[in-house]
Amino acid sequence: MSHLNIVVICLDTFRADIVGPDQKFSSIATPALDALAAESVRFNRCFTEPGQTIQVRNGCFTGRRGFPYAHGYYGWHEIPDEYPTIAEILLEHGYATGLIADTPHLFKPNMNQHRGFMTWEHIRGAGGDGWRSGSWELIRDLFKDYFGAYEPAVPEASAQSLSGESAFLQHLHNIRDRREEADWPGAQVFASARRWLRDNAGNAPFFLWIDCFEPHEVFDPPLDYVRRYNDTWEGPIYQQPRHILHPSFSSDMQGADLDVTSAAFIDYYTSCYKGEVTFTDSQIGMLLDELEQMKLRDDTAVIFFTDHGTELADHTGWGKRNTELHPFNTQQNLTIRHPDARYRDLDVDAWVQNYDLGPTILDLAGLSEAPPSMNGHSVWPLATGERESLRAYVTTAWAGRVSVRDERWVYATGWDFEDPKPELYDLRADPDELHNVYDLHPEIVGDRRSRIEELLGTPIPQPYSQDRFGPTVGGLRKPLYATSYAPVFYGSRQGWDNPRALPGQGAAGAK
Repeated sequence: MSHLNIVVICLDTFRADIVGPDQKFSSIATPALDALAAESVRFNRCFTEPGQTIQVRNGCFTGRRGFPYAHGYYGWHEIPDEYPTIAEILLEHGYATGLIADTPHLFKPNMNQHRGFMTWEHIRGAGGDGWRSGSWELIRDLFKDYFGAYEPAVPEASAQSLSGESAFLQHLHNIRDRREEADWPGAQVFASARRWLRDNAGNAPFFLWIDCFEPHEVFDPPLDYVRRYNDTWEGPIYQQPRHILHPSFSSDMQGADLDVTSAAFIDYYTSCYKGEVTFTDSQIGMLLDELEQMKLRDDTAVIFFTDHGTELADHTGWGKRNTELHPFNTQQNLTIRHPDARYRDLDVDAWVQNYDLGPTILDLAGLSEAPPSMNGHSVWPLATGERESLRAYVTTAWAGRVSVRDERWVYATGWDFEDPKPELYDLRADPDELHNVYDLHPEIVGDRRSRIEELLGTPIPQPYSQDRFGPTVGGLRKPLYATSYAPVFYGSRQGWDNPRALPGQGAAGAK
């Protein structure tokens, strides 16, 4: 098992309190993920370090922490050339590497998340992906499925922007021809992943990263999945709060508008999220079944990972706001099903973070020495008992705010501005993090603030002036490029006794 196959299932906006028993949202049907977790090592204290989509994946792929932000707008940047990625490293050691994703951020013009993947496939149409276009009349009736009789007015020239409206209209154009489950991008991601596995089973060892944008908002799975959780709603079938149309494409709910805070709305909108989760689980189930049918279980590690969660009216609203650095937003799922039966159904409660995933994948592949550029740590020694912990606390940054979380306390504040509402929660007395005791414990606040300042290397607040469209970020000025890694892959296997992908001594065997 020195050259395990590795399959990573990465989901977006999937909360950490869904899978398994005794969770807040255990009532959501996730039979495939429940079964996978029951057979896995469960890392129960995994927290995102920089909190958003690209930042998390940059950390996973490079094994580097993302905060303090050193390249581009709050971490929204390509992977710097000087940092090797796990896909590049595995490719150079003879792994067939593949990326299959519908997460649109990975394929924006200023990103290079496909670095090191011998094959990569962008499944089009998720979120605001600029895939299809057309007139208002083509989506007018579809718009009613989300907002009823309401129609947005075109703002005056002095208005801030059309970013929110245009992103949602783009979403409607992308989905306007959906008819059956197979038309959803999430279903297409896992169908393509199954095909990739069939193509590359004879190319072992292989590394496949599956990046599915589900259940990211907009929450609009096949309608049958929503009706499993709410079949009494009489409004628009995918009812949305109107304010997501402006000023940005976001699901933050604040205020007392009964359109979005009524009990009926909260139940239905949450049901749409639950349906999205169950739909995604069904696709994962088909992938896991494929691994079983192909008899890959005995030499394949399966990693389930999520980038962050989302608020479902837990405290004050919806969505992912840096004012809410609580577990419903910042905690991640991380489970590893290893072929070795000794590592089945185990819980690990040590603190781990997303940038530990890169070194972990290299470790599982038998490459225990991570490159010096990686400052994360493999979590696998926590499972084997070789280590009891990796760190005493975790840090989570989200744009201009940051939190420090340990066994007893959670401290959150602004790091690039003077935060008018810094927070401190006593987890022993207040595990749900509802009562801010910042004013009661100045000594704890001072100590935790010093941890952040030590990390930054300056006192806080630290002025932050990096241009969102600076030279590293690229903006819309850098085209998406494709690089063929086939010569690297075939070259690395050239000296193998059985190269598999090259003419050799047969289809079985290994290096």
